[in-house]
Amino acid sequence: MDPKWHIAFCNVTYTEYAGVTYKDYYGSPAVMLESQLKAKEFAERRFGVGRFMHPGVDAPSCALASFLGMPVIVPEADEIAYLDSTRPLLTDVADADRVRFGDPKTDGLMAQRWETYQYYTARGYKVGFGGYGGGTVTLACEITDNNVLAGFVENPDGAKRLLDNLVRVEQELAAFDASLRGQTASGFGYTGDDFSGLLSPEMYREFAVPCYLKLHAGQKSRFMHSELLRAEHLRIARDEVGITMFHGAGCKNLTLKEMCDIMGERFWTQLTPQEMLEMSPAQIDERICEFAQCGCAYVQLYPGRNTPERNMVAAIAAAQRECRGGPA
Repeated sequence: MDPKWHIAFCNVTYTEYAGVTYKDYYGSPAVMLESQLKAKEFAERRFGVGRFMHPGVDAPSCALASFLGMPVIVPEADEIAYLDSTRPLLTDVADADRVRFGDPKTDGLMAQRWETYQYYTARGYKVGFGGYGGGTVTLACEITDNNVLAGFVENPDGAKRLLDNLVRVEQELAAFDASLRGQTASGFGYTGDDFSGLLSPEMYREFAVPCYLKLHAGQKSRFMHSELLRAEHLRIARDEVGITMFHGAGCKNLTLKEMCDIMGERFWTQLTPQEMLEMSPAQIDERICEFAQCGCAYVQLYPGRNTPERNMVAAIAAAQRECRGGPA
C-alpha cells in the first residue's frame, strides 16, 4: 500500500497564521474569511501547502448544542467559546421530548453560522452551511451534563428516545443545508462521535449503532471517527454499521495493527497537534515512517497552536518522502 498524505488545517492554525484572536475570528464573517485567506497564503509561502486550505463556514464545536438551547460561555481570554455544563438542557432522559428543532437562522450559535454562510455566498464562495457531524452520543452527553450515561442503564427507552430526537435534529439540519443548494439531503457520509466509545460494546450495539444506521441510510460511503473506540467497537462499526473508512486520529485504545486487522487499508492515521508540538523533528520523522508502513490509506498531519516551524517542516518532508501515494 502506498498511502497518501494530507494536512488538516482548522480554526487553530487559521487564527495563528493570520494573527487574530478566536473572539475576532468568530465575531465577524469578514474577519473569518480574511483570516482563512491569509492563512492559506502563509501556508503556501512558508511551507508550500496552501492547497490543503479552503475557505469555509466555521463555528465553535459547541454550536449544535447551543442551537438546542445549551448556554455558551465566551471567554475574555483567547479561547474558543464552550458550553456552560452547569446549566444542562435536561438532566433526565425522561425529558427527551424537550429536544426541538429550532430555526438555524436565529437560534444559538447557529445564527452566526447562517450570517457567515450568507457573507461567503454573497462573495461567490460555494460553501456548505454545515453544523452537523453525526456525533449523537457526544451531543447527548453535552446537553445532559453526561446524565445520559446513567440513562442508558436506568431508563434505556428514554435514552433511545433522546438519541432518536437528536438524530432527527441532525437530519433536519442536513436537509436545511441541502435545500440551500437546491438539493435533497441523502445519508451522511461521515459520523464523528467520540463519546460513543464510553459505552460497552453491548451498549454500543444497542444505542449507538441504530443512530449511525439512520444517519448513514442511503449512503454507500461511510466514514467514521471516534477517539475512544476499542477493537470490539470498531468491528461492530464495520460489520453492523458498514463503515467503509475509519479515521484513527487520537485513538488511544486502538493500535495501528488492530485498525489494520479490522479495516484492512481503509483507515487514516494522524500526527496529532500535541505530537506536533511536543515531539522532536527526529521523533516526528520516525512516527511518519511508522504510519506509512502500517498499512493505512492516508497519513494526516494536524498542526495546532504553537507548532514549532522545524516540526512542521520535518513532518511535511517525512510525509512527502514516505507516503508514495502523494498528497490527497
